[in-house]
Amino acid sequence: MPLAFFYLSFCVVILICKKNVTCIERVGSLMTVVGDVEVHLRAVREKRLAALDEFEKGRFTVVGDLAIKAVEQAVEVLAALEGRHFHLRPRSAHAERVRWFKERFPRLSRDVDELWGAYGALGYEGIDGDRAKKAVEAMERVLVAIERKARVRFR
Repeated sequence: MPLAFFYLSFCVVILICKKNVTCIERVGSLMTVVGDVEVHLRAVREKRLAALDEFEKGRFTVVGDLAIKAVEQAVEVLAALEGRHFHLRPRSAHAERVRWFKERFPRLSRDVDELWGAYGALGYEGIDGDRAKKAVEAMERVLVAIERKARVRFR
């Protein structure tokens, strides 16, 4: 269990965890996060933009890969805010991450399954623009849901 210290102020909360220090500042209705979570936020943003860019350029073989990696990093953001860090156990990280996500967002189970299906199909048969489009759409739905839950922005 993470240790937590809450600096009681209307604008700043500090969470201290075994592996990271995270400072969350309220900015309007959203939160700005600095620390370990910031690494995951940056990865989500870069991988999301790369997936959209590759889709736009018709490079479909990498769209599924980038889309699933963007979603995995987004899940890490939400998990880190709750004191969990799947990436610390790489052998079981994927299975734990997917199970944890589906428990919290059961309505998005199909989207996660679509992403993993597209990841495999596009990686081997990447000529399918329709499949890549479905992967991008699923990625966006999942990212929007996580943005709302975590109160962060990936765009």
